[in-house]
Amino acid sequence: MRLKLADNYVVIIETRSQLPKRASATTNPMKLAETETGYDRETRARRHVRIRRAKQFLRPLPRKATIHRWPVLKWFAKTARKRPHLWSFRTREVSIALYLGFVIALLPLFGIQFLLAIGAALTLRANLPVIMGAQLLTNPATFFLIYPAIGALGSQLIKLVGLEPMDSVVGHSVYSLVVGGVVVGITIAFAFDMAYRFFIAQTQKRPINLKRILKK
Repeated sequence: MRLKLADNYVVIIETRSQLPKRASATTNPMKLAETETGYDRETRARRHVRIRRAKQFLRPLPRKATIHRWPVLKWFAKTARKRPHLWSFRTREVSIALYLGFVIALLPLFGIQFLLAIGAALTLRANLPVIMGAQLLTNPATFFLIYPAIGALGSQLIKLVGLEPMDSVVGHSVYSLVVGGVVVGITIAFAFDMAYRFFIAQTQKRPINLKRILKK
């Protein structure tokens, strides 16, 4: 629309229909829902289920937000928060944490195992929640049952393999605990490691190659 004014000035007024169409600032969620396939919805739902399960599993374990509340760990909270590998759930970090964690937990080191575990995690770049969670296996309510069984197993393994026993009763008991703890710890860690690798392969929709898993 043009309006002619005095002194040959012309004012041009654009009506709403003549204005250029602007792109919407927000995307219509209904259109997204229409374009989303059934496979996408199923994949998204499965991902949410995995996230919820992971959060439930990690709730009792030390996390970045709760590490300052844990005994011993609170001394290293500031350092641990700056190390990304301590919170990584890649296969390498988790596998190292499982083997180190269960072996340390089952050795006769009750009382200092938390310090050794966090030192191993910092030095060897292992997952901190997993290695600390393994230490909960031996606690004041369970180590009275676990250590005698591990000692008996270690003593039998020493005889079976033909290792030379120690003359001292105390020394032989500690020797049996170390042998039994290493064997049982590696066995438990291997079972958890294989289960975790199978779980990762399933979530990533990869074919399970047992030879490839065992080589890692």
